[in-house]
Amino acid sequence: MDTLTFIVSLLYQYADTIAILVLSAIGLFIIFGMMGVINMAHGEMMMIGAYITSFSYYAGIPTPIAVIFGGLGAGVVGIVLERVIVRRFYGQLLASLVATWGISLILSQGALLVLGPLIKSVPTPFGSAGSDDLTFSYYRLFLFGVAILLIAGVWALFKVTRFGLRARATMQDPGSARALGVDVRQVYALTFGLGAALAGLAGGLFALTSTIGPFYGQNYTPQAFITVVVGGGAELISGLLLSVLSLGAIKTIVTNQVNILLGQVAMLVFALILIRLMPSGISDWVERRRLQSRRG
Repeated sequence: MDTLTFIVSLLYQYADTIAILVLSAIGLFIIFGMMGVINMAHGEMMMIGAYITSFSYYAGIPTPIAVIFGGLGAGVVGIVLERVIVRRFYGQLLASLVATWGISLILSQGALLVLGPLIKSVPTPFGSAGSDDLTFSYYRLFLFGVAILLIAGVWALFKVTRFGLRARATMQDPGSARALGVDVRQVYALTFGLGAALAGLAGGLFALTSTIGPFYGQNYTPQAFITVVVGGGAELISGLLLSVLSLGAIKTIVTNQVNILLGQVAMLVFALILIRLMPSGISDWVERRRLQSRRG
């Protein structure tokens, strides 16, 4: 393999890793960063999205619409769960962890009992191209494009829309937001539903590349949680980007030079080092440095 082919291959793997980390973590980032809730049922929201995508596809619905249905279905489930269970545990980090873990067990075991261990997978579209030394999956490149669009869309939603303004005000000071006429309960429900919908959308997109079963989301949740913890909650988008770019670089380099297992291990070790140096996450560290430079 010549130098140019090696560089192109490395960039392709990096883009693929970034796409997986962004898609699997962005919904969790919103729920944790905006609401301070550790959603242990994140993987099950992805599972719901994948199931709905598969059922919709085999019912004759076009693949893109089936994936969107997966996201919407998970979002509706998220809103119901927030209204019935999750809202009782705001401000109680450990209690919310236990409650959502219970939801996770109920959903995964329920799917296993009702639907069995596996359902039909959805065919991967687009195909691939390349040479003997290098092959590109068009769908993997498509996922990278979707990841970029989702980052831009979430940034715009929370920065330039009325809902984003109300959501940020609610998360920072719910009492003041309520006094100004904001329906705090509705904002919480919609924000949690948005996080669940993005998890379901990711599950639907990954359903085109993976085997679908009740524990489907568990393939993605560990790296999603690592990405969120490393990014921190001080700033949603910058935390996500800094976490994904750094973790993705380590994983890609080690995977390319050794193998995928050691790539995962290297990413975990690097995450532990970052957490040791920056316990509140990269975005919090950057924000504190920015404030210090202003004061200086």
